[in-house]
Amino acid sequence: MGIVLITGAGKRIGRGLAIRFAEKDWGVIIHYNSSDEKASETEKYIRGLGVKVAIVKADVRNYQEVRKAFNDAVIEVGIPDVLINNAGIYPPPTQLKDISDKMWDDTLNINLRGEYYSAKVFSEIAKEGRIINFSSLGGLEVWKNRIPYNVSKAGVIQLTKALAKELAPNFSVNCICPGTIDIPEEPPTEKIKIDLDKIPMKRYGNVDDIFDAVYFFSTCSKYFTGQILCVDGGYHIAR
Repeated sequence: MGIVLITGAGKRIGRGLAIRFAEKDWGVIIHYNSSDEKASETEKYIRGLGVKVAIVKADVRNYQEVRKAFNDAVIEVGIPDVLINNAGIYPPPTQLKDISDKMWDDTLNINLRGEYYSAKVFSEIAKEGRIINFSSLGGLEVWKNRIPYNVSKAGVIQLTKALAKELAPNFSVNCICPGTIDIPEEPPTEKIKIDLDKIPMKRYGNVDDIFDAVYFFSTCSKYFTGQILCVDGGYHIAR
């Protein structure tokens, strides 16, 4: 097995991915920024599984912090084989006239700049490997009152394609676009509003669905690169 570094791995999808990789005997590097307690709980659980684990803190908007986190992780568990850019934010719905500079900057800097910084550092440290970016169906569609989010996630898709071309043949770079993902133990701050009848598979996604996609890109031939994979139960084709 290998070593995976997952940004935003203290809670929700990132935590679930970290645990599932550990269950497959991968070494895991847990990145977090503000979720100190959750990240520590995740680290403790994974350590109990008997695999190598490290925990690093960094604001993904800050290049120097990202670089230090990667360097610290390498010292502790080794160079990652896979980078999963999962860290991101989902700001509340806001009309154009009410979008503040802070909301715009935070959303673009965390969702897009953060993935760029992590990929840049990883490509310099690892020399070869795999990068899996997280976009969203919101990167492919335009949602009501979600301009900063839509733009940031669309940028991730284009970043993925540009990195795939730039970093070949040493790295594969692919992208996941999740639909509505239900995590019962950590419900979202907003109520899920999508009617299940609008999803062909008649259910919301879960962490296992996301892990299947991520694990595929982590282990398949590197000939798969520059790919954008929707994990949404067919929702995007039924829209």
